[in-house]
Parts: sequence; structure tokens; C-alpha cells
Amino acid sequence: MTEHFQNLSVSPADLPQVKSAEFHQIERGYLRITLLSNAIFFLILIIGAFCIIFFNNDIEGTLMEYGISIGAIAFLWLLNLIVTVKAFPKKRYALRERDIIYTKGLLWWERTSIPFNRIQHAELKQGPLDRLFKLHSLKIFTAGGQSSDLVIPGLPEDTATRLKEYILGKTALDGIDSE
Repeated sequence: MTEHFQNLSVSPADLPQVKSAEFHQIERGYLRITLLSNAIFFLILIIGAFCIIFFNNDIEGTLMEYGISIGAIAFLWLLNLIVTVKAFPKKRYALRERDIIYTKGLLWWERTSIPFNRIQHAELKQGPLDRLFKLHSLKIFTAGGQSSDLVIPGLPEDTATRLKEYILGKTALDGIDSE
């Protein structure tokens, strides 16, 4: 008996609801890390603008023009601050039996779902500011890419380690199940 290829239709109404997944917030300390790194960036811009104004005698311009330039940088910093704070609650992740989901965004919203059987490896990352707040980022890599396909920032060390071990364990099990 030969088996025939079938590609049956699936009704969208029969699909599982993502909303039923239990989403978890990332740690509030990650908001502080983001605000601190943004503050460092904008302070460097402002200091650079002041250096150009006070140490370069060849630039022609009035004090008002310089004030407008620095004011524009300060306005962008304020706008960045508002968007960062408003977008923070949207950064959430959910773990399901066969995949992991991460959502983020305020103006441009994004939901990424990666099935465990596509994951090649996972790693924990911690930068200097992350170390200061004792937080980690979980980077998940799938087949065919050199960079990570998903990064979940702002995780405490124990949560990040448990997530990584769980995902890699599920990846190994899915590999066994598919054989």
C-alpha cells in the first residue's frame, strides 16, 4: 500500500489561542539598564555638541543655533525616555510545550515564536550593566543563521539558567521524538 501525500486545509478557528499562553514580564531592573544605557548615549551626544561649540573656533553660528542643536538632542532623549518606559510592559515571554514566544514593541509590535525542534543552541549573555543589576539575556539560535533569532533580556540568573536548560532539554527530546 502506497502512502499518498496530503495537504489538508486547516481552519484558523481550530488553531490554539496564543492568548491562553501564560506570559511572564521581564525584570523591572532591565528598564533601569535600558534607561541608563540610553542616558549614557545621549550624554555623550550632548558633551560632544558642547565640545564642538567651545573648542572649535572655525564653526560659525550663533548661540541660538547651538542651543537649538542641544535642545533637539534633549528632546530626542525625552522622546526616547517616554517610548522606552511605555514599551517596557510589552516585553514578555511565554513558554509552551513545543515553543517559546517573545513579544515586544509599542509603535512597531513584534511577536516571535520559535518551536523547540528548530533550536540549535542557546546561550546566556551578560554585559557590564546587566552584571550591575544581576540580570542576563537568553539568546536562542535556530538553524541557518549566524546571529541569534531571539533574545529575551532582563532575566534573573536562576530563571535564565532554568529556561536555557529547559529549552535545550526540550530540543534534545524533540530530536529523539522525530526519529
